[in-house]
Amino acid sequence: MYKKRLLLCLLVLLSMFSRAQINMTLQVPPVGVLVKNQLWNMLLVNTGNRSLTVGVTMVLLDLKTNQPVLTGTTLPFVLDRGARQIQAKDLGPIEYTYNGPAIPGDRDANGMLPIGNYQACYTVYTGIKDRPVVENCIQLSVDPLSPPLLNTPVDEGSTYSAWPQFTWLPPTPPGIFSDLSYAMVLVEVLPGQGKADAVEQNIPVYSGGFIRNLYLNYPPSYRSLDTGRLYAWRIVAMNAGQPAAMSDIWTFRVTTPPKPTLRTDHSAYVELRRGLDPAVASAGSSLKFTYENVPADSVVQFTISSIQEPGNPVVQKGRLTLDRGRNLLEVPLAARYSTGKIYLFQFVNSRNETRTLKFTWTSGR
Repeated sequence: MYKKRLLLCLLVLLSMFSRAQINMTLQVPPVGVLVKNQLWNMLLVNTGNRSLTVGVTMVLLDLKTNQPVLTGTTLPFVLDRGARQIQAKDLGPIEYTYNGPAIPGDRDANGMLPIGNYQACYTVYTGIKDRPVVENCIQLSVDPLSPPLLNTPVDEGSTYSAWPQFTWLPPTPPGIFSDLSYAMVLVEVLPGQGKADAVEQNIPVYSGGFIRNLYLNYPPSYRSLDTGRLYAWRIVAMNAGQPAAMSDIWTFRVTTPPKPTLRTDHSAYVELRRGLDPAVASAGSSLKFTYENVPADSVVQFTISSIQEPGNPVVQKGRLTLDRGRNLLEVPLAARYSTGKIYLFQFVNSRNETRTLKFTWTSGR
């Protein structure tokens, strides 16, 4: 009985001694994008007189739900006397336990953490896990490096369509989003009002969420946008339905297309211009144009879209076979065109140059 009590006292003293001789300083970045390996950056100091075999456990809590989403446990390792800088590579294979769907499904030990606010709590133990030597916690935030980037309509530009298409680029890196979607807000900017104030204060012309694509066609069921008015729009990246990153605010106007400049000679070839030419040609049963093939492409893919209809739908597409130098080209037009409406013919060559031609259809003459 006496020996058992003595052994118990020695164990208690050993535990107290161990607890007093190890210090832990966490060096996890408090903000910024984090990969799982960065969770193990710390400084351990053994102030005792001998080496110790220790292990570390980490529990990652979601501050929004106060629930653990990830638990990591290292293999035992030897902590010599003095200070030792610790990283994930020094700890051998780390065993992770995933406690919910918040961590992306690839479960990669070297993968990225999803965006959010967390608290990481660490425990250093010697021998028996339920007898911690030292404990410490740190709060950290995982943010995207780049928010969504708006694409079209261009900032401070204009569009001919009263039901325009909005496009944007995703936030980066994509691996930190477990369930990425987008919300969009479109408002009118009143005279004398800033675009940021308009987005914050004005009743939206359009507001929608849970958009999975990188584009949105302004719904035909909504009132058409007015010409001459100034509009502002913004995209918000959502992770699991919660705002994660906001784009800049861009503005644009809806303008009336120029009146068609009809040509009396329907057999004439029109020069294909670079960029968006305000002039409008006319075409009957076919669209005739000239093109200087400087890149020496052998073939290009073209599209013809209606720029006065909601969503700018593609009416016709195909391919053109080209020769070097100047080309006289002719594209037969199908009967699904409407008289008097403006259409946009375009293709992109190997130099990434967009060539366009606007035209009206004249009933196949």
